[in-house]
Amino acid sequence: MLRLYTRLVDLLRGKTTSNFIHLSLNQGVNIVTALILNRYLFQTLGEEQYGLVSVALSVVLLFGMLVNYGFNLNIPQKLAIIKESNLAKQDLINEVTITKLILSCMVAVLVIFSTNHFGLFEGYSVILTYSVIQLFSDALYPMAILQGFDKLSWIAKANAVSKLLYLGLVILVVNVASDAKWVNFLLGSTGFLVHGSVMVLIYRAESIRLQWVAFSRIKFWLWSNFQFFFSTVASYILINGGLIILKNFVNDAELGFYSLGQKVAVMLRMIPIFITQSIIHNASRLYDQDKISFEGYLQKSQRNGLLITALICFTAAASSKWVIRILAGEFIPLSATLMSILCLLPIIGMLNVSNMIRILVADQKYILSKAIWITTGLMLIFSLIGSYYFGSYGLAVSLVLAEIFNYFIHYILLKRAGLGK
Repeated sequence: MLRLYTRLVDLLRGKTTSNFIHLSLNQGVNIVTALILNRYLFQTLGEEQYGLVSVALSVVLLFGMLVNYGFNLNIPQKLAIIKESNLAKQDLINEVTITKLILSCMVAVLVIFSTNHFGLFEGYSVILTYSVIQLFSDALYPMAILQGFDKLSWIAKANAVSKLLYLGLVILVVNVASDAKWVNFLLGSTGFLVHGSVMVLIYRAESIRLQWVAFSRIKFWLWSNFQFFFSTVASYILINGGLIILKNFVNDAELGFYSLGQKVAVMLRMIPIFITQSIIHNASRLYDQDKISFEGYLQKSQRNGLLITALICFTAAASSKWVIRILAGEFIPLSATLMSILCLLPIIGMLNVSNMIRILVADQKYILSKAIWITTGLMLIFSLIGSYYFGSYGLAVSLVLAEIFNYFIHYILLKRAGLGK
């Protein structure tokens, strides 16, 4: 017992835990804001306009994957290695930022042109047009840069300011159903303003200058990061594809119960991602300087991460009845059971963190893309079979099986490449 207490104290004092806490606070602000806004917007806009706003945001976020272009996967590692060189980090930050801004302009033009001239996105074209500002917010989102500099507290503070500003503006501006077009516009505008301000602070704090970059460097990044971009597309399908499949095999009521049970699991599923983001900075530095220290750090982080994840997820699973009662206003047995099953996903996902770190520090984007796409293919097969025969229960179990296979697929591919332990 004393040993466990000592380990917990060490965890709380560590830089990795500090980063994890800041990322968790960042997500916590998003959750609280969403809970307040969803209720307000649903009552103000009505179910039809509320649904159109949600669909428009989903479309823009999907296009936002093209803007981000997988930079969140490899830029933190690169910055962690070169952060002592002003010229090197200045060149890297300028190249990535300008590439993302150019992509955001191209995608915004594509969306607006498709909406106004080809008649796509009929029914919510105006809302979608106002939503494209979110693409520019994505282009300036500084998470990858601050990860590389190990300054994740900046993200938590900036996100809190952005979401509070957004919440206040929505309540002031959105008062009737016809104001629906302003909801996503305000989200993108506040994000663009705050993220732009943080980027200015980063340039000042790091004593670097904003400069235009050669087209050849933009072309280089578009080619170099294509596999990482391809991986993010697969990850999106892996996380969100199951619900789309389930819709074809169950009625709307069961789909709603599954969605309710999935809400908490989706939030908990971010824990392995938070831990990966928390340790990538030190892991990249150690991998470049001392492989033995890297292995020791990775093993320790893996054990501590499993401890944190298991404590949180088992607690959530044990309290699923009360959680569902709070979310729905009544106890729904199906949702509670599904939530308990899906709480296994973060624990299994945590096993794969060491594999992901090895891939990222070694810049093995081909292995990452191959592993994720194989897993996504298996998930789609499992989900189709499970949903067809067993409905929402089948989907939940299928996702757990896919997560197990995900670990072994990454492990085997790393071993074959000679990068495993």
